[in-house]
Amino acid sequence: MASTPYPHLLDPARFVGQVNGQATALFLLRNARGMVVAVTNLGAKVLQIVVPDRHGKAGDVALGYDSLEAVLRGSPSMGAFIGRYAGRIAQAGFTLGGTDYRLGANAGPHCIHGGPNGSRHQVFDAQQPGPDTLHLQRRFDSAGDGFPGSLELRLVYHLSDANELVIGYEATASAGTSPASFTSHIFFNLDGPGLDRIDAHQLQVRAQALLLTDADKVCTGQRTALDGHALDLRHARRLGDLPDLDHAYVVPPAAPDEALPCIAHLYSPNSGRTLEVCSTEPVLQVYGADALGVGERPDIGKNGVHHRPRAGLCLEPQQYPNAPNCPAFPLPCVTPERPYRGKTVYRFGVAG
Repeated sequence: MASTPYPHLLDPARFVGQVNGQATALFLLRNARGMVVAVTNLGAKVLQIVVPDRHGKAGDVALGYDSLEAVLRGSPSMGAFIGRYAGRIAQAGFTLGGTDYRLGANAGPHCIHGGPNGSRHQVFDAQQPGPDTLHLQRRFDSAGDGFPGSLELRLVYHLSDANELVIGYEATASAGTSPASFTSHIFFNLDGPGLDRIDAHQLQVRAQALLLTDADKVCTGQRTALDGHALDLRHARRLGDLPDLDHAYVVPPAAPDEALPCIAHLYSPNSGRTLEVCSTEPVLQVYGADALGVGERPDIGKNGVHHRPRAGLCLEPQQYPNAPNCPAFPLPCVTPERPYRGKTVYRFGVAG
C-alpha cells in the first residue's frame, strides 16, 4: 500500500547556525517509497523518521526537536550518534597499558557517552551525495575528551528501499591505542512522538544474558541469566508491564547463514508498525526513557510536545559498557593497524 504524504517535515532553514564556530545544518534523506529521515550534523542526530502505519498513513516515529535552538536546549542524547565510548565508564577513568586516564565526569562521578565533549555535542562534517545517503565525519583527540589516541570516525546514514535506516561506521586511529564503542541513540515511538507513552509497545530481544549494574547503573563486569528474571525479553513483552528499563543485554553472535544478526523486534498494536534491529555489535542497551523530561526545565520537542518519561524507547547496539574497567569484558581497542567497523540497521514495517 502506498503511503500518504506526511505534512510536517522538519524545516532545514531552522537548523542553520553555528556551534563552536562550525556550521550546522539539517539534511532530509528520502527513499523511493516515501520514507524520510531528518538528520542534523550537530551530534549526527536523527530527529525525524517518517514511515507508514498499517493503513498506509505516513507518520513520524522518532522523538526530536524542530530547531537548532531546541536541540541545544534539549536532551543531548536525543537522536545522537554516540562516541567515542557509549555508556557509563566508572569514576570517569580507567587504566590502559599501565597508564591512568582521566575523563570528564558528566553523570555524577562517572563518564557517560564519551563525556562532556563526546560526539553528541560536536558538529560533524557532512556531505549528502544523493537523496538517500548522508556522509558524516568527526575526529576525536585526547585533548578534547581525555581518551588515549586519536580517532577519525566516518559515518554513513543510508535509506534502503526496504524502509531501512542503515547506519555504517568506521573508526581509524592515526596514533595510539583507544578504547571505542559507538551507538545510535534514537528515541522511537511507533505511534508518533506525541503524548502517548510506549507502554502498549511489545519488545523482544534476542539475548543470552543481562549485564549487572550497581546503584549508579554502571556495569560491574558480571552477567546474570535471564531465566526467571523480571527483565527477560526473549519472548515479546508489553513495555508497560516492565519496570524501569536501562539495561544491557548480551546478544548472540551471527549464525552461519546470517549476514547481520537481528537482535530486537518492536511492535505497536495501535499503529501496526514494527521495528527490527540488526547489528554487528555484541550488546544491546535498552532504555525506556524513564528519566526523560523530569528536570526543572521542560524538554520541548516537535510541535510543542513536552517530552515525558516513557515517551520513547532507545535500542542501542554497542560494545560492552564500562569494559575499560571490567577485565571480564572484551575491550574493543582501535590502533593504526586495527580499525573499528560496525553496522546497525533499523528496519521498519507493518503487521496486522
